[in-house]
Amino acid sequence: MKSETARYMIIAERALVQARGNLDINFPDQAARLAYYAEFHAAQALIVERSGKIPKTHKGVQQLFHKLVRAEPQLDPTLPRILTNSYRDKEIADYDADMLDSITAQDAADAIAAASIFVRAIQQAIELPPAPASTTE
Repeated sequence: MKSETARYMIIAERALVQARGNLDINFPDQAARLAYYAEFHAAQALIVERSGKIPKTHKGVQQLFHKLVRAEPQLDPTLPRILTNSYRDKEIADYDADMLDSITAQDAADAIAAASIFVRAIQQAIELPPAPASTTE
């Protein structure tokens, strides 16, 4: 594992812990936002591990991550959708004018559960070598 990959995974794990803590103190909007960032940094970890590239923007990470998932059949094909849905939660938390009712505690708990699955899947993928791309594509 590359050192940059390990760093991104540490950041992802930290974001998950912070998401849970924010939910515990009744800040569901920030909990959902941090759940997204756990996924974002885990996606960065996989990207840097597989390609050596380090995209910094949300769009760049999403595009490269989607491409990687399509190229590696052992990766769960639902992971890109989880990342995309979580980005919407981040946008709501960042920009919704009525944040008091935007993201509920249940929404945040669901986001954290999805982020936990996402981060674990990326950790497992990083520990395995990439599968060869299909030659029939």
